[in-house]
Amino acid sequence: MKRTIIALLVFALLMAGASAQEKRVAKVTVVAMGAGPYQRLDSLELDSTYNYWNNYVTEHPKDEKAWCTLKEVDDRMFTKIDRKNREAAHQRSKENNVFNRMAQAIPGTYTFYKYAYRYRWKQYKEYADSAIAVIPLDASVRDYDRWANHLINENDTLRLTKLLTQYYKSGQYPAECLQYHYNELQGMEKGGVYMCRSDVNMIGKLMLQLVLGVHKDKIVCDVNQGKNFVKTEFERIGVPFNEELFDQLDSSSEEYYNIIARITRDVLENSKRPVYLSASDVQFMYKGGGEFDDLKACLYNEGLTMRYSKRPYDNMAVKRRNVEQRYQMEYLVIPFQPELENGEDYKILPRKLAFNYALLLNDLMPYYKKHNREQYAKLNRIFTTILKRVRYQGYANYSVEFITDGAPHYEFVEWTPYINDPNDDNATRLRKFEEHRKKKENRRVLIKTDPIE
Repeated sequence: MKRTIIALLVFALLMAGASAQEKRVAKVTVVAMGAGPYQRLDSLELDSTYNYWNNYVTEHPKDEKAWCTLKEVDDRMFTKIDRKNREAAHQRSKENNVFNRMAQAIPGTYTFYKYAYRYRWKQYKEYADSAIAVIPLDASVRDYDRWANHLINENDTLRLTKLLTQYYKSGQYPAECLQYHYNELQGMEKGGVYMCRSDVNMIGKLMLQLVLGVHKDKIVCDVNQGKNFVKTEFERIGVPFNEELFDQLDSSSEEYYNIIARITRDVLENSKRPVYLSASDVQFMYKGGGEFDDLKACLYNEGLTMRYSKRPYDNMAVKRRNVEQRYQMEYLVIPFQPELENGEDYKILPRKLAFNYALLLNDLMPYYKKHNREQYAKLNRIFTTILKRVRYQGYANYSVEFITDGAPHYEFVEWTPYINDPNDDNATRLRKFEEHRKKKENRRVLIKTDPIE
């Protein structure tokens, strides 16, 4: 029997193939998500942008979007200043007085409520409720995610359903992300528990359940959410909720991963339901030495998720079933939705999630090449499209390359790290780096597609 354990980390993916005879490990670094439209502006550009919008709101004091832009630029000007000039930057921000001027110009508007909540102005929680009540359809993805998390933490399913319905109708939540979340749930058994610790894995699944009405039998539990929500989900799962341990998440950042693992252990060991972990959310088990080796030994990769089972079983057979019968992957070949412009994170996320298919399902290819050529050709076409879209060039020690020698195909390559000599100038460093990359022994192919016929 062959077991495969694969854990994708949020930014550092850990890909491990294990059997009774061998274990292979490769660390994969993924493109970091964007940090807003003003991230790359220098100080002079920020000054110019601020002055433009500051003059604009003076002439158009009721323009909500203009005030929103001005406040975002003002915030970026503050965060871009180094620590030595932090006091001066803080003084300038006070002099700019953007928020108080906004409060006088557009009170009672969505933009005012949003920033009143963000900056904890007076009774800030009341402003969250006011903002949610008047959120416009074209609000940003960050806004929708912020308010969804607020309502999840408040355990307010009724208003969460209304908000997610509007989010869905806005067209801003990427269809490709919904497809990925659907496939994760689709591979689980009825009544299964999906454990995660990221709203990236949470909001889409709640949208599927509360808005589209699918996979409502599954329990989705994000242990990073508010106490009331997590406690309710634990009651649904039927496991004890350790309130004292949960409270330590806020008070002990150094012990964060250990506390998350201990909370997750309670579910894994006490649940009568089948429990699954997001493949991108199990990194806590790789922190702190071998304390959680017993848990890792009971995790079986079934495709896009990791299932906990104390009893050994043929997870590869389940994985093939998911690929052949349950997962809907046609969207990966020809995506019909353009990459969204509103929200830096969601420009990258669909490609990032698509890449998970190649990383997590590639170990099926030897079996299909020998036993099912039709399925092999189908996955090869999917992986080719994914690698073509990823444009994974120049990040850390990994790259996706289009190989033209012989029959054209794609390869996902791991490089032996090159260590710079601090005494080298830029020209020498570049020359040595290129020489390092030319040596075959420094290059390891992790995924290789076949030419598409």
